[in-house]
Amino acid sequence: MFLSSFLSAQVTITDSNISSNLNWSADNVYILDGYVFVPVGQTLNIEAGTVIKGVSTPNMGDAASALIVPIGSKIDATGTPEAPIIFTSEFDDISVDNDLTKDDKGLWGGLIILGDGIVGVDGGVQNVEGIPSTEGRASYGGFDNEDDSGTLQYVSIRHGGAKLEANNEINGLTLAGVGSQTTINYIEVFANLDDGIEFFGGAVSVKHAVVSFCGDDSFDYDQSWDGNGQFWFSLQDEESNRAGEWDGSEAADLSPQVSPIISNATFIGGGDTSDNEDNNDAMRIRDDAAVKLYNSVFSGFARRAIVIDNDAAQDSYQRLVDGDIEFINNVFFDFGAGDTFAELVTTDGGDDNLLINHLIDNGSVIADPNMGGVSRLPDGGLDPRVAFGPAFSGAVTIPNATSFFDVVNYKGAFDNENNWALSWTALSDNGYFADLVSSTSEPLSLVDQSINLYPNPVTDDMTISFDLQSSSSLTIQVRDLTGRVIFTPVVDLQYGIGRQTENINIANLQSGTYIVLLSDRQGVIAKSTLIKG
Repeated sequence: MFLSSFLSAQVTITDSNISSNLNWSADNVYILDGYVFVPVGQTLNIEAGTVIKGVSTPNMGDAASALIVPIGSKIDATGTPEAPIIFTSEFDDISVDNDLTKDDKGLWGGLIILGDGIVGVDGGVQNVEGIPSTEGRASYGGFDNEDDSGTLQYVSIRHGGAKLEANNEINGLTLAGVGSQTTINYIEVFANLDDGIEFFGGAVSVKHAVVSFCGDDSFDYDQSWDGNGQFWFSLQDEESNRAGEWDGSEAADLSPQVSPIISNATFIGGGDTSDNEDNNDAMRIRDDAAVKLYNSVFSGFARRAIVIDNDAAQDSYQRLVDGDIEFINNVFFDFGAGDTFAELVTTDGGDDNLLINHLIDNGSVIADPNMGGVSRLPDGGLDPRVAFGPAFSGAVTIPNATSFFDVVNYKGAFDNENNWALSWTALSDNGYFADLVSSTSEPLSLVDQSINLYPNPVTDDMTISFDLQSSSSLTIQVRDLTGRVIFTPVVDLQYGIGRQTENINIANLQSGTYIVLLSDRQGVIAKSTLIKG
C-alpha cells in the first residue's frame, strides 16, 4: 500500500469540487484544501488503502484543512488491517517511517462528524468547535440518538489538531451529536495537538480505539454523550494531559443526565516522573458527568488516578453519591501521587472514603498489571498486552450490557495473545510495538513469577536471582522508565532447574530508576524495579 500511495496521482479536494468527487480510490492521494463539507444528502465513499492529506496553510483562505460530515450526510470509510485508510498531513511521506514523529502535531485539522443526536446544551443545537460560527453547516444536535452518520473502520488519523486561535483547536476525531447507528470500530488518532477523540452529546459507540501522544486529552466527552466504549487504548507523553476528561450537560437544567459505559480500557500516562504534574491524571470527571467503568487498566501517570469535581451543589461528586458513577474491577499502578487509594483519588472536598470504599468493595486493586513493555519511543519496546497477574483474567460481566460489548475474561484493552493495533496504526508503522509477552497463561518456567535484585539500591554490582521449575533459555534486559532498552547483559542463555543467579556490573548506568526484565523466547515472564544510587 505504501509504495502505491507514494506513486499515486494527487487529487486536490476543496469545498467547491467535492460534489463531483464523492468516491475516493486508493489509486489516488487526496489533498484536503480548507474546510471540506460532504454535501448534505450525499455519502462520501473512501476505499480501503486510501491516503488523505490535509494542507497546512489552505489556499482557500480557511484557517485549517478539515473534512466535515454535516447533519444529513454520511461517510463510508471502511479500511482493513492490511489496507487502512489514513488521514495525515501533506508533509507526511507514508512510504518513509518516522519522517514525521510523535512531536509533529497540529499540521492540519482533523475529521469532524456532526449528527442529529441529543445534545446537552440549552436549545439542543450548537456550532462545533474548530469551525467558524458563521458556517451554518457546522451545527450539530437534534432529537435522534439513533441517527446514522456512516462507518469508520480501520481508519488512522495522524498529526492533526491545527490551532485556529487560543484555546480553539480541532480534535483528531470530533463526534458531535452522532447517533448510535453510526459504526466506529478500529480507529486511531496519533500525535494530535488537541484532544484525540472528543464526543459532544449523541449516542455513538466506539470499539477498538487507539489514541497516542496527543497534546491535550485522549478521550474527552461533553454535553451528555450517551454511548458505549470497549477496548480503548491511550498512550501519553509529557505533552499530554488527561487520558479521560469527562463532562456532563451544559444545559441550565443539566439534562439529559446519562452514564456512559466503558469497559476494557488500557490508559498509560506520560510517566510517573513526567513534569506534567498539574494535569496528567488518568481521569477527571466534572460538571455533572458520570461513567460506569469496568475491567480496565490505568498505569504510569504523573498525578492521580481519579479526580471527581465537587465545585457546585450539583456536580459529579453528587453523581457518585447517587450511584451513577461506578468503577468495577479495575487495576491501578504506578502513579506520581502515591501508591494508596487515599493518595490516588480525590472528590474535591467530598468524602474521599466513599470513593475509596467503592473501589475496594467492587474489585479494584493497586497492583502491577504486568504489561509486556511500555515505551514512548519507536524502539520496539511497547507491548500493552498483559503477561500474567491481576489483569490477565477475572473480568466481570457488565450488568444489562447491550450486544455492543464482547464478553472477555481479561482486564484492559488487550489479552496476552492478540495485539489488534498491529499493522494498521501509526504506532505499528513507526516501530513502537514488539512481541514481548508470552502466549502462555502462566510463566511456567518460574516457580514464583518473580526475580530478586540485591543489593537494591545498588552502586556498581548486583546479583539477579530467580527460581526455575523447568530448564529455560532466558534473556535479561535493563530498561529505563520510558521503556527504552539501556543494555542487555544476558541474551538467550540456557539455565537449569532450581535457584539461578547472575552477577551484573552496572557501574556505567546513571543514577535513577530502571526496570529489569526477564524473558524467555515467548516474551516477558517477570520484571522488577531497580534503583541505581
